[in-house]
Amino acid sequence: MEHPRIWRSAATGRYFKQPSPRVFEAQMITPGDIESIEAVTILDEVLGLARPQYKLRQACRLVRMDSLTANIDIATALAGQEKVPPMVEAEMSAQAFTRVSFDLWKNVVHVALSDEAMKRAAHDILALHVADAARDLARMENKQIAAELPSATDQAAGGAWDAMTTPPTSDNNPFTDLLTAFNALEGSGYPADWAAMHPQVWEAFITNSFVKDLVHAGIASVGADGGRFTIPGWPAVRVLVDYAVTPSTSCYVLSSDAPALVLGDGPTEAAHYRDEKAGYDAYVIRQWLQPKLVLADAIREITGAHS
Repeated sequence: MEHPRIWRSAATGRYFKQPSPRVFEAQMITPGDIESIEAVTILDEVLGLARPQYKLRQACRLVRMDSLTANIDIATALAGQEKVPPMVEAEMSAQAFTRVSFDLWKNVVHVALSDEAMKRAAHDILALHVADAARDLARMENKQIAAELPSATDQAAGGAWDAMTTPPTSDNNPFTDLLTAFNALEGSGYPADWAAMHPQVWEAFITNSFVKDLVHAGIASVGADGGRFTIPGWPAVRVLVDYAVTPSTSCYVLSSDAPALVLGDGPTEAAHYRDEKAGYDAYVIRQWLQPKLVLADAIREITGAHS
């Protein structure tokens, strides 16, 4: 039995069906499309479960696109003119743009359910497969965004945040390194609003005695969810902790408004098929995307933050 291929527009969020892989004209899904609704439901469940796990995309500027290749101008900065004399017309300043070329790749998850497994199962094995598919889509995306981070400009830490010669006092203050990074980004006109690090670096940060002292004194705060720290006089910096962030000794500080990172977010596609000879039902889920580091001046890599 033929099952139509379903794809979700990244630009509109609507679902469309294709009668066959070689037919590129697509029609919107209607309530009467019973076969298509099944694939839409699976895709909705996968994306819904994956969404909370898409950690690193929060620090990116999303560029939603339904085509797989595109040249897109990303607005970066608008420069003003200082100390304009009286009766003098200020020079016209245009918005600066950086042209980014996208050629999206696809991440694929293949879910197969054998007839024997479905007949013997005492629970909903399709739900388990859907959850696994969502987890792996998120894992691949986080890994691919994290792969762009090491292209950032390096800034050596004053010392490892977990270094401790005379316990319980730490040898180095993480906020010294962070403020240096904040000042570097602010000097380029890009306020920092995100930090990304490996769990080992986050552990070194929150167990550092200088950090704990500032938190206890109420001068700094660390979120109860482990994902935010605040320094008076600076905007709240949200923290993304993920095993995909490498190396596991660095902390990345960046501005999403600049943007430092952009994510080309393409369509997501689901297809359901039945292999009668082998005896299984399967779903193939394809997600097109491409992350890119756009502005090196809007991101810093604090190296040597963890020993």
